[in-house]
Amino acid sequence: MPRSPVALIIALSATLFAAFTLNTGASLQSSLLALRASSEGFAPIYTGIIMASYYAGFIGGIIWGAGLVNRVGHIRTFAALASTGSAITLLHAVFVDPITWSLFRAMTGLCISALYLVIESWLNEQVDNTSRGGMIASYMTVSLAGLAIGQLLLNVSPIGSFELFTVASVLLSLSLVPIALTRQPPPAAVSGARMKFRELYAISPLGFVAAAGSGVLSGAIYGVGPIFASNLGLATNDVANFMAFVILGGMIMQWPIGRLSDMVPRQYVMIAVLIGLAICGLFPLVAPELVRGNLTVWGAIIGIFIMPVYGLSVAYVNDYLQPDQIVSASGGLLIIYGGSAATGPIIGSLAIGHFGPWGMPVLFAIVGILVASFAIYRAGFGRRISIEEQGQFVAVPRTTPMALELSPITDDIVEEEDGSGSHAADRGEDVAPRSTEETAAETAPEADQNTGRQ
Repeated sequence: MPRSPVALIIALSATLFAAFTLNTGASLQSSLLALRASSEGFAPIYTGIIMASYYAGFIGGIIWGAGLVNRVGHIRTFAALASTGSAITLLHAVFVDPITWSLFRAMTGLCISALYLVIESWLNEQVDNTSRGGMIASYMTVSLAGLAIGQLLLNVSPIGSFELFTVASVLLSLSLVPIALTRQPPPAAVSGARMKFRELYAISPLGFVAAAGSGVLSGAIYGVGPIFASNLGLATNDVANFMAFVILGGMIMQWPIGRLSDMVPRQYVMIAVLIGLAICGLFPLVAPELVRGNLTVWGAIIGIFIMPVYGLSVAYVNDYLQPDQIVSASGGLLIIYGGSAATGPIIGSLAIGHFGPWGMPVLFAIVGILVASFAIYRAGFGRRISIEEQGQFVAVPRTTPMALELSPITDDIVEEEDGSGSHAADRGEDVAPRSTEETAAETAPEADQNTGRQ
């Protein structure tokens, strides 16, 4: 019998608490470092490099995290990396230097990525197919709430003090407690399979490009969003409110936008979101004082248009995949996202340094226009997935490939592994394995437009 939402949350409470404290501490540390770097007089490009280093480490966690967990074990990995991340957080306050901070930030990204992998592995072990939908919704809510609250904790103490680093360190340490004391058996081995970039692009050029564009947008808003707001003359509490509303805007509207993409062609929803982002990014050039006076409202709107782009790109790619390809494709998309996210803070800091704070919204507009133009261009190629053929949109965190394995869209894989179901091919349905070459041949622009992929 399926568990009620309340019973499900109680059963997962310890792991969800770990996710909440981890996200809260990581969110606080991110904005704190951006503001502190600015107050220390670091050049904008140095601040961009510091914030970009996190994503370089994050990619390392995606690539090597599974191997580390499988060799050492889930609890030991979590204990080691949570302790390391907590210590590194405090060291930022001791060694105030751009190069040192860049190194620390990369190490933090690696630790956080592997910690997410352990949390999501544990969540996956604790649910069955009847509760995956409720679990992923709970996990998303807790994660985004932690990110928003982490921003608000900037108000606890002055930016130049040691206390905020201590708070962030304590939060990372607290995430270790429920994992270290759990009585649940350790999860199974973690798969590190990742689909190759060439194969991903052959399957869906639009999904590939949209994931990359989403990375640039997210890297810029999380990396230098606090500097943007600070350069507009906002006090720290207003900066915190602005960043919190960016996250909350995306949190509130991500599911409705995703649900809409289940009812109409998904690429059209993506185009509409990107055009909305472009308009929102250019609006400050028309009415700068209006935006400055209502920055939290504008931040919530910009969050509405930025946050769903990655989820839409993942769902769009999944529409063209067999169930057993979804997790490996997610691994490839996350590396694409992380690599492009590493460029976001650098480009964003350069835009602010050369053109002033309004350079960042213009960057959003440029990315929105470029990706929307590519989406419109791709809409003229190949066959279009019908509404009936589209899969279900499921909002998942941009953390590890395991996050997608938590979602209901991978039920077929879990059933097959458990012996309680069968793959489509085992049921005698006409589903043939697809090689990279076959997919590429079908999706190349020179191929027959009636059989190509978008």
